Amino acid sequence: MFSMVTLGIASRLALPPRKFERRSTHIIGWKTARDPLFVSLAVVNLTCPLTMLIPMAFGPVFAESLGASISKASYLVAINSGVGVPVRPCTGWLADRIGHLNTLMAATAVYVLATFTLWLAAAMISNVGLYISMCVFHGLVAGVFNTLISSAQKTLFGAEMYYPKSGAMTSIRGVGLVISAPIAGALVSRAPADDLQGHDFVRLILYTGLMLVVSLLALVNVRWLDMKRNGWKLAR
Repeated sequence: MFSMVTLGIASRLALPPRKFERRSTHIIGWKTARDPLFVSLAVVNLTCPLTMLIPMAFGPVFAESLGASISKASYLVAINSGVGVPVRPCTGWLADRIGHLNTLMAATAVYVLATFTLWLAAAMISNVGLYISMCVFHGLVAGVFNTLISSAQKTLFGAEMYYPKSGAMTSIRGVGLVISAPIAGALVSRAPADDLQGHDFVRLILYTGLMLVVSLLALVNVRWLDMKRNGWKLAR
């Protein structure tokens, strides 16, 4: 009911319909699907959801495997979520100044570094302090993808063709979200939960880092292709 009221107010205050150059009434075709920029964005929309929720979903049991109590493990989840709240407005402010794609690349790079230097190290030497740092960094960047991907794609696709192409990207993103947890769970050691140690999560962490590297490379390729087509601009 609250959402209905607030959305109703927003609709009443929204700008009137604008003029359009042309309206797309068909699903994207094979020509679009072969576009390197579209393919690279599809890779981003698949790999980011594959990794986005892993630290949250497996964080409590991983923290317990390092020796943390159940209550402390739950606090880490709260820290992970809490540090991201004040970052959301800052993300939009930064993206407007240095570009949405640039901000996405920077956030993904931070996630990559935190995964390989903090999370992997925490698993190898069973250090809770390193994992707390990982939770903080993940909380800072985890929401950047959801915050910026739609606006970045609207800039890349154009307002008239945004919805059919974005619909395809949303479908790909949904696939990534659906298969993320089962794949991640299969990579954790089959030992009973009470017997899990930090090193039992190494394959999961390496998989997360690898998917993030693929996502980062795809984002760099999108930025490069966009620059070739539209010229160099820091913020676009």
